[in-house]
Amino acid sequence: MIACPVAPLRATYGSKFVYKKNYQMGIYMNKLVTLTAGTVLAVTAISASAEEFSKNAAFVTDYVWRGLSQTDNRAALQAGADYSNGNAYASVWVSNVEDGNNAEGMPVEMDVSFGYNNQFDKFNLDTSITTYNYLHDQGTDLTEFRVATTPVKGLEIALNREIKLKYWYPEVSFEKFLPHRLYLDLSAGLWSFDGADTAVTFRGELARDFPEFHHVDLFAALTYISDDTVTVNDTQEDADTLLLVGVRKRF
Repeated sequence: MIACPVAPLRATYGSKFVYKKNYQMGIYMNKLVTLTAGTVLAVTAISASAEEFSKNAAFVTDYVWRGLSQTDNRAALQAGADYSNGNAYASVWVSNVEDGNNAEGMPVEMDVSFGYNNQFDKFNLDTSITTYNYLHDQGTDLTEFRVATTPVKGLEIALNREIKLKYWYPEVSFEKFLPHRLYLDLSAGLWSFDGADTAVTFRGELARDFPEFHHVDLFAALTYISDDTVTVNDTQEDADTLLLVGVRKRF
């Protein structure tokens, strides 16, 4: 998934007058309406002739993105929808996030993605853009461009570039289906901010599908980051390992 800044990336603010608070709340509500309306229009346009349409929902004990907890090691409820028409696709995904102290707005992240998977004779080139939108005033909205290829089945090599905070995130991921309806997901990446620190990340996830329960998935994941202060350009490196479990369902 698609992703978001952690608390150190978020700006703090002082006290505000009542009219200022009401004004800020209006901004976040307008932002939510604009994002929702734009997504609905895109979904309508695509789903009219879509080859595939699916929805998903999940509960996780911790929302971890690229080695960094987005919920301060607390649980998260998440939901999304995916659409595809030929090689073109779009998705929207939401999750609760940590919003910091005295935040204005709702502690919600909404990610919207559009992409096209170019198919050539012997390889593919998957290009996409994702916006990470935060419905509170302590989140920094992000815009990330992505180029990826799948040289062999189950293996993906990707390069992500964010244009506001100016970081690169190359990533390699591998998916393997195992006996007994188990499947394994492995990924490794590198945070690399322009002129700043870097951090290596790793995630390993083991999941099982339960068709007797309407294909509900149960999964457990272990994540690692070599420096969990990489986003604040801290000279002190603090490695962190997180364990999470969850349940998800695709409709």
